[in-house]
Amino acid sequence: MLILTRWFKLPSSKTAANFSAANQVVSSANLVRQITALIAAGIPALQARQMSEVHISQLPKENAPQFEMIWNLANRLGGPVVIALSRIADVFDRQQRNISEVQLAFAGPQSTSRLVTGLPPVALLLAQLVGMNPAGAIIRSPLALISVCLGAGLLVLGHLWSKRLLAKALPHTQDPGAFIDCVLIGLQAGLPLEVARKQATVQLQESLQTQPSEQSQLALDAAAELSRNSGAALSEILLATADRFRDELRFETSERIARLSIRLMIPLGVAVLPAFILISIVPIAISLLSNGQL
Repeated sequence: MLILTRWFKLPSSKTAANFSAANQVVSSANLVRQITALIAAGIPALQARQMSEVHISQLPKENAPQFEMIWNLANRLGGPVVIALSRIADVFDRQQRNISEVQLAFAGPQSTSRLVTGLPPVALLLAQLVGMNPAGAIIRSPLALISVCLGAGLLVLGHLWSKRLLAKALPHTQDPGAFIDCVLIGLQAGLPLEVARKQATVQLQESLQTQPSEQSQLALDAAAELSRNSGAALSEILLATADRFRDELRFETSERIARLSIRLMIPLGVAVLPAFILISIVPIAISLLSNGQL
């Protein structure tokens, strides 16, 4: 039973990996700002990168491809590297804040899932310690053994079910504003919108192995139309659009986590509570009956 209790340890390795990267995003933002400061001081971009290459190689995998994408695109198109790097540093800061908020919101459902999956074996252990001897009943009674086996199966089912619900609530790692930011770099380099769009699409495919979402394409068209009709700067509209996409992702993630607390009650009622009865209550009852205490 102690082995079972230890096995039911949440969160999953994927959850822990995502959250362990949260503290690294701050260093990513600081690193980008360091490179930006070197370039702003008059050091050539390639030399500034070489001076920081050791730290760049240590960027977490969630940030490294996005940094390389922005760096390569800005240098290839001849855009203002300082502006592009300042933007990606702000994006990394925003991601850090979002991850920190998600981590706090995730703590409640995470603890609930860990608690309820550990209750049955803990209850059985406590009953053994107070002298009810359910272990003896499990050894001597086939009915008690079958009950514990069924309960263990339900407990595994509840654990896997809860683990899947927790995994679905995790935030997406893909930055929804990355394509818009790439288009913005092209515009800052003096390219026409359609050429900037094409270059951004190519760079997105090379760096992140993905294509621009339909939502991003439609938002880009809408921003261009708004700029033509109103005379507003397209770059400012695109900045606001990319930030809006990130805020929408943040809200969607928070909403999923808020619903998670309710959804975790389903495996609790269907699997964990019956497992509690089968693993602890039934063997205890059989033990007391066999000793004539009931």
